[in-house]
Amino acid sequence: MSFRQVRQASEGGFTLVEVLLAVSLVAMMATLVFGSLYVTTSAIDAARANSANEQIVRSTLRVMTDELSVGVGPTTGPWMGINGQQDGQPADSIAFLTMGQFRGAESTKDTELVRIVYTREGDRLLRFVRRNLYGLTDESVEQVELATKVKGFNVRYYDGKSNLWVDEWDGRGRPGTPKALLIELTLLQANAELQTVRQWVAVGAL
Repeated sequence: MSFRQVRQASEGGFTLVEVLLAVSLVAMMATLVFGSLYVTTSAIDAARANSANEQIVRSTLRVMTDELSVGVGPTTGPWMGINGQQDGQPADSIAFLTMGQFRGAESTKDTELVRIVYTREGDRLLRFVRRNLYGLTDESVEQVELATKVKGFNVRYYDGKSNLWVDEWDGRGRPGTPKALLIELTLLQANAELQTVRQWVAVGAL
């Protein structure tokens, strides 16, 4: 083969440099496309997780509002609100009496008083229900997990007589029930950020 024929063959095809350059460009474009797709997918997943957490928070606060709004304060079971902390974050507890129909659909006709306790234990918000107010054992106590990833649970009480907000409530020293409550629930989101949701509750509104 002559020198002229070799030159014509090389001019008709691709050189090694051109092939490597094309491969590099394709790899770069693929990296950009898949990187953008990953970021978009991650953002969508985070938005869905945050939306699910918000629905849990709203559902939890709705249950608490229903029960707290019809809370009563007879001498047999005064309201008790304890101001606490865990890991530097609010971890309050509140105990009160309310009507039995808010325990669930299976007891819609049951109007007996029940004692309910809301408390934060670790990263969980728990709800305890005692049906037998005069029982000496815990056999009548039911435990329900209202929410997880809870980093803060704070409750404040409005004293209608002194027109003041207080951090604790002792029904034995304060007659009756608080006029209103402010519930603050802080949860850890999927993006590792904290979200605090506040809910006002007027006691005796229903």
